[in-house]
Amino acid sequence: MSTGAMTLQRASVQGTGLAFHTEGGLPQALQDGCFLLAIPTGFDPWPGITLCREFYRAPEEGPDGTRSYRGFRTLEGVYFDREHFQTEHVLIDGPGRRRHFPRELITMTEQMGELTLLVLRCAMAELGIATALWSEITGGAVDGRGTHWFAANHYRSERAQLGCAPHKDTGFVTVLYNEEPGLEASVDGVWVPIDPAPGHFVVNFGGAFELLTAALSRPVRAILHQVRQCTPAPGAADRFSFAAFANPPAVGDLYQVGRDGSAAAVRSSADFLREFNEQTWSDRHADFGIAQSVGAGRGGLS
Repeated sequence: MSTGAMTLQRASVQGTGLAFHTEGGLPQALQDGCFLLAIPTGFDPWPGITLCREFYRAPEEGPDGTRSYRGFRTLEGVYFDREHFQTEHVLIDGPGRRRHFPRELITMTEQMGELTLLVLRCAMAELGIATALWSEITGGAVDGRGTHWFAANHYRSERAQLGCAPHKDTGFVTVLYNEEPGLEASVDGVWVPIDPAPGHFVVNFGGAFELLTAALSRPVRAILHQVRQCTPAPGAADRFSFAAFANPPAVGDLYQVGRDGSAAAVRSSADFLREFNEQTWSDRHADFGIAQSVGAGRGGLS
């Protein structure tokens, strides 16, 4: 069952901040769990679109030795086949992107990653969280440390399954690019479409941010969402999407800020992630997004 599409707040990047189109737009977005962000001038989505169309195909290399957008199915810990859903995807951190992605794709993912950090900073400032706490309570994510994932998704129309599992994102902020319908949010227990808005990213907040702010007078909502079964029109290509994520490191703790402005560690990040993976996907990838991070540690932008 669904109703009309969810109405989202709209914003654009203005200097080092966000300008919302309506008064009170950011507080409302934090309460809604998501909003629309105008794609900045000069951003080229084509490398991400190409990756989504190509990553699951057989590998090939260009005549000049350049890295291909294909062949990712052979990369364990980077390619994931979600056996109970239509989606198959690449999930890759910063060091992995620098090893496997063409230069123009690296540039695009870095641009999206910077947007996740801008949103995170603006949201914490809006909530009155002391700047001095930002690095500690995000595991360094706000400074470009933590784990900064990029995901490319392909929805296999030949599968009569749900597109993607109902879930909340695990981290702080997600910046999503999509062009086709299919994304839905749970609003009062009803699945409501989030229609794509040309020229805009969908930004949503995740479970680590929800936990971080749960004790505040204005807690952030991590929105529960899914992708319904996707059936393209005859002759049309399969649905795709790609996203950048600002997440805490897999090694360390998740924090919560109290109304008095103090912060305390409340649970293990690794336990939080494993519990999410097991409950959401119900497949063999219990260490999805964890083991790689543990090996990589907490150095630079990842």
